[in-house]
Amino acid sequence: MKPLLVLAALMFGLGFAGFADLANAKGRPLVATEQGIFRGVNENGVNSFKGIPFAQPVGGARRWTVAVPAKKQSGIFEADRYGPSCLQPLVGGHKDQSEDCLSLNVWSDDSDQNLKPVMVWIHGGMFRYGSGKIAGDALAREGVVVVSFNYRLGPLGFFAHRALNDQPANFGVLDMLLALQWVQRYVRDFGGDPENVTIFGVSAGGMAVKLLMTSDSSTGLFHKAIAQSGYATWALPRSQRAAKRAPKNMLMETAERAEDIAHQWVRTLTSEPQSKDVLLGLDGDKLVGSPNGFVLPVVDGESVVEEPGIRFRNLQQLPLPFMTGGNSFEGSVMPYLGVSEDGYERMLGSDLVSLKGLYADDFRVSRSAGLKRLFGDHRYILSAHVTGAAMSRSAVPAWLYYLDVDGDSSASPGSPHGQDAKILFGGQASTEAAVVALSARMKRYWVNFAQTGNPNGSGQVVWPTHTEQNNMWMVFGSQDRVATSPVASKLEALVAMYNARVRVDE
Repeated sequence: MKPLLVLAALMFGLGFAGFADLANAKGRPLVATEQGIFRGVNENGVNSFKGIPFAQPVGGARRWTVAVPAKKQSGIFEADRYGPSCLQPLVGGHKDQSEDCLSLNVWSDDSDQNLKPVMVWIHGGMFRYGSGKIAGDALAREGVVVVSFNYRLGPLGFFAHRALNDQPANFGVLDMLLALQWVQRYVRDFGGDPENVTIFGVSAGGMAVKLLMTSDSSTGLFHKAIAQSGYATWALPRSQRAAKRAPKNMLMETAERAEDIAHQWVRTLTSEPQSKDVLLGLDGDKLVGSPNGFVLPVVDGESVVEEPGIRFRNLQQLPLPFMTGGNSFEGSVMPYLGVSEDGYERMLGSDLVSLKGLYADDFRVSRSAGLKRLFGDHRYILSAHVTGAAMSRSAVPAWLYYLDVDGDSSASPGSPHGQDAKILFGGQASTEAAVVALSARMKRYWVNFAQTGNPNGSGQVVWPTHTEQNNMWMVFGSQDRVATSPVASKLEALVAMYNARVRVDE
């Protein structure tokens, strides 16, 4: 926002006497919006505004309700620290969490008065963990405005219970939509262009991107999308409000009923009849610890109409420029998701024999190595392939990538799950020159895409659009190269399995 406009807004909102307080905050950036006046922090040329509420409280009696926009702030809001994370199981001993957690953060380098492209990050974490606490300045220095936000997690964010049958199930997804509405309304005041917004995220955040790409409620809220290691082709539970014609689950059996899952979560905490009052009285900290493994969004026919992979397959996604991909050893995450090796073999069923042949090199190392490599491709790389191919059938440009560099440890023979985000946001601080260089190259592609809808730019390896016919991917590594999908033969088998699962008999 131009300084004179900020000055005028402050004079109008505070009166001249209010300026005495501002004198003690010399050098701290101020932005005035219709929501209120926000005072941020400037660190090494990047302005940051943290902890801005985008919704009214969602705890207490408003647990499991659709969030509504935040009220107008009075006075100056000190946006110098992150708001509390949404309730989640503790990792380590520190707790800075609350049910009332719907806040966001904005970074901009404030280098000129022209409106900048906006990149909105959606964090990952199995839909159980995480927050908007990111190194947003790493991309803001590249000439974009970066926004991150919190959304409700675990049973507080994804919950279809029979006692709440008048409510949608995916409160976390609705929180994302509300945050994007905030961006449309206010990001111009922070120097961002509301008509040039890119959403991007990793893992659960990548899945969220694909959920939003297939939501009619998303229309007009963003203009480009990047899904990193999403899992749009993984089976989702379904509520009683979902369409009755349903795909099979990962075991090729009847899809899980979301209400049964929610009932079981609560059953671990109380033996009382599960009325709405009992649900609202549950301890939030204990509630978010009740699931075992990852939490999945729910097909409820409203906030999530259908599995996003199926929506893409049926060409029901938004017709927007799209980037997606994953890493060469995504299966590194398998032990943390609550999926055992025995359980995964049961999912694969009779297909396991032929898949072992396709993944023979990995199975020769060990059963565990083979199953992890297969799981990573099955859950993440397949999703990129299916959604990218759908974009090409829609005559909308899509670019697919595959990160393949050494892992973080000898236990990761390839790029582990989440390494693309780690390199993108933190690679510039690495002690390895190759990682610093790769981070710079990836950031350039990502920012080019946010600016123009095309990742290519001067001096870069040309990244072709993906089609079903060419099946071309950008392979990021010590030297970037374009190649036919590195797992093409394996994907053919995985696609056949996917098509068999989601084909609903007429």
